[in-house]
Amino acid sequence: MLHALSPVLCALCPEPCANIWPSSLFFMYLRRLHKSNLLINHTMLRHSGLLAISVLLTVVSCRRSDPPVPAPPVSDSTEKEILHTFSNPVVAFIYPDHSQVESLKKEMGSNRFYSLSDQHGAEFSKTRLLAEKNKLTTWSGTAGKYRFVTNDGTIVDIDLSRIHEPWKVIVFNGKDTPVVAGAKDAGDIIRKYNHREIRSKNKAESATNVLIPDSGDTSTPEQPVRTENYSSIPGLKETTLRLYLLPGQETPPVRNETAGIRVVNSYISPNRRFWLEFDNDMFSNTDRYYTNGVVLGYTAPALTSWQINRLMIRHNHNSVVHSSISLHHGMFTPLTTKEAPTLANDRPYASALFIRYSQVSEDEQAEIMLSSAIDAGVIGEVALGQMLQRSVHAGIPSNDEPLGWETQIKNDLVLNYSANIRKQLVKSRHNEVYAEGSAMLGTLYTRATMGVNAVVGVYRPGLTPLPADYSQISANSRPWQYGARGGLELRMVGYDATLQGGMFNKNNVYALKPDEIERLVAAIHFGLFVNYQKFGLSVSQYYLSPEFEEGRQHFWGQIGLQFGL
Repeated sequence: MLHALSPVLCALCPEPCANIWPSSLFFMYLRRLHKSNLLINHTMLRHSGLLAISVLLTVVSCRRSDPPVPAPPVSDSTEKEILHTFSNPVVAFIYPDHSQVESLKKEMGSNRFYSLSDQHGAEFSKTRLLAEKNKLTTWSGTAGKYRFVTNDGTIVDIDLSRIHEPWKVIVFNGKDTPVVAGAKDAGDIIRKYNHREIRSKNKAESATNVLIPDSGDTSTPEQPVRTENYSSIPGLKETTLRLYLLPGQETPPVRNETAGIRVVNSYISPNRRFWLEFDNDMFSNTDRYYTNGVVLGYTAPALTSWQINRLMIRHNHNSVVHSSISLHHGMFTPLTTKEAPTLANDRPYASALFIRYSQVSEDEQAEIMLSSAIDAGVIGEVALGQMLQRSVHAGIPSNDEPLGWETQIKNDLVLNYSANIRKQLVKSRHNEVYAEGSAMLGTLYTRATMGVNAVVGVYRPGLTPLPADYSQISANSRPWQYGARGGLELRMVGYDATLQGGMFNKNNVYALKPDEIERLVAAIHFGLFVNYQKFGLSVSQYYLSPEFEEGRQHFWGQIGLQFGL
């Protein structure tokens, strides 16, 4: 009975029992008495005092026992979670994650970091093309841990989360151990592999790894003659008549402007022209900021008869007038689309879609070109930027799906008015130089610009001479035209909806604050062009300085096509 009592006593003890020697000795003593047949009532009474002392010693012994030994710590060598596992041939392009980007920017400065990022991006693009040529699947991600399984079942783990320079390429042919290389060395490694020896688990998997490389009267009226300026005659009030002369019409007779009536002739250009311009920063091996733009336009004399021309700026001298209508679409993204946007110190997603009506007046005598335009459209999800970019990326296997479009600038109205004046500074047989100034006001952009533009080569004059006959406007004595264009522009920015959100809808997930906007931005462009009779082709490169704090400079290219009727 007393032996059975020991566990009960230990259970009542508040601490684990590591040393119970008093009670053990007591029960050993009782067992010896039982074997000797001496366990009788008077003996129990005799030893009752000893029993009480033993119980007391047992409890005291338990309370004074040594502290419990702690459980062994979990080994630090426990593997982290494998982020990505590959068992088929792949070329993985590893980019820095957000923490690495911030660390590198602090270490080397933003400009140097972004320059380095562009260099690696250009090398990655070359390697992607080579991988596709060798029918290798490409994959892009940020630095982390990766697992590769070869065809014989060997597992190779690679941890790139702690590398100093995160732009790396992992080349895995499915057969050998994957190789980690820098952006410049990855191409040489791919060339060493014979793509015919690259294995897949079965034909179906192999098929999924293959990338498929993807008119009028010919009369000749007299040239209008400038008469004495009637404003010098006292008492006369200016009255200006503007005559829009359509192709085929004769120039009206010269009026005596000293009578207080001044006539301005607007010769509507008979030329019709279609043009298409395609902008994309893939030509500069980047995918950020102003990442894509498309312009589809049409110029025709009939457009000048529209009532909207009443809103255009009118040149108060005889001039040749061109009227155009065009559809514009632009897409803007953060620094990277491969991971969710940080919503801080970066450009928000945005897209704009609008129609532009524009009119240009060329005054060759005054060496001035005056133009004005009205834009009307939308910014936000209804501009279809999200759908278009995701569709394009989905159609190109080497592209990653853009992440974060749900945070784009919200739907709002685009309504803008702009005016531009260009003054010819230099004119010779093979080159022209112009000074330019413009202003834009509205819900999409509010800014003023000034700059200089130049053209060299063999081409038609930039300013159309006033005609004695309409056939002179259409005449083209040069079937071939070719040369180069370039220019520098400074922008003074007041408002930019693609950065700050629209004027009316303020429910944006993320938009830059006014004090984060760069108010002075520089833009440079240079391009080549060649025209043969009615067909024209141009290629240009554009540069834009940072538009906001923490932003960086940006490059994109443009291809232009035109067809004249």
